[in-house]
Amino acid sequence: MEDFRRRFLTEAVANLRALAENWRRSNTSFEAISDALRRDAFRTLHTIKGTAQTFDFTSSSRLAHALETLLSVLKNEKNTTVGQPKILFLEGIGLLIKSLEQRNFEIPDSFWERFRNLTPPTSESEKIAKDFPPAVPDEFFSQLSIQEKNAIRAAGENEKNIFCFEVAFETANFADKLVNFRESLSAAGEIIATLPGTKSSGDGVIGFQILFASSAASPKIQAIAEAGAAEIIFNSSLNVFSNDAPGVLAQIVKHGEETAKKLSKRIRFKASSDEIELSPEKLRLVFDALLHLVRNAVDHAFETSGQIEIQLAAQANNLRLIVSDNGRGISADEIKATAVEKNLISRDKILTEQETLDLIFLPEFSTKSVVTEISGRGAGLDAVKFAVEKAGGAINVKSRNGKGTIFEIVLPQ
Repeated sequence: MEDFRRRFLTEAVANLRALAENWRRSNTSFEAISDALRRDAFRTLHTIKGTAQTFDFTSSSRLAHALETLLSVLKNEKNTTVGQPKILFLEGIGLLIKSLEQRNFEIPDSFWERFRNLTPPTSESEKIAKDFPPAVPDEFFSQLSIQEKNAIRAAGENEKNIFCFEVAFETANFADKLVNFRESLSAAGEIIATLPGTKSSGDGVIGFQILFASSAASPKIQAIAEAGAAEIIFNSSLNVFSNDAPGVLAQIVKHGEETAKKLSKRIRFKASSDEIELSPEKLRLVFDALLHLVRNAVDHAFETSGQIEIQLAAQANNLRLIVSDNGRGISADEIKATAVEKNLISRDKILTEQETLDLIFLPEFSTKSVVTEISGRGAGLDAVKFAVEKAGGAINVKSRNGKGTIFEIVLPQ
């Protein structure tokens, strides 16, 4: 739960500091940034971005995505390591560290202005858009005005918790109760909007909802709600992680469902797990690997609908993770053609079908032509393979075109 969140923050900050130090050392010469250094940065940022999204660390996730874009600029840059993109990249790493260490840290507008000047957007999804994913469910967000939506986004970027209260006051003393309740809320945060209630009004009662943002702890907000006879029906701070394997799977499924919803896809999820005791380090590896694989499957495997199954089991001295889908499968011909186009292999290279499938684990390999906040950079599967093999494990993929794909990870327990 909260321990998992703290471990993520500690590890992310340590990895970013190591990354920045490596880049600074490289910047002491006029040699171009090496591919190995850039790929390491991709892996680090891609993992931080995905995990930050599941924690609703909106500002951190947004910045990590922007820094991935800067890495693409660096790849194509012709000048030396003293170029503006590299300077801005190192500044961005420092800001990302601050955004993780300080939940209410706001990324300066000056950074975003220089970022836009260096990275003209190639698509709507590549823009640092004003409609960055909100911190509340669509059932609330869709009812808001543009100004109210912007207020929600600003609250999310400042790492405030979002609450929605269900309220019903008797008409006889409605005005007094409403004034008192709103004053209590205003003293603890910001009232974003008043919405129609789900409980029917009538018989001398008026029902409504209040959307509210605050940095205060949940117990304080709960006390305000109880004093005002209100019910909290949404609390964004409850999006925390469990320390046990089944709990982690539940969070992965939740994030998969949210990702599918953003992409307007109808995807069913099935998850099963043995009651396994894992060290914090192993649990984090499991989480990161499953997060990448599930996001990848949601984005790549289906046009509109399908099913993803996640299994976590202990066998002998090994831990076995399986992510399978019944989607379109992986086309070996498309994989090879993409690898040739990206100069990852020669056109006349002879490969078995399995060797061709394994090309998807190469750094920066992606069949997507458009980069989004979910995929397209070719960093996810590379990051998974790198982390799994570093831990002494192995990852394999099997796929049938039009029938689906299975990823299996085996880790020493």
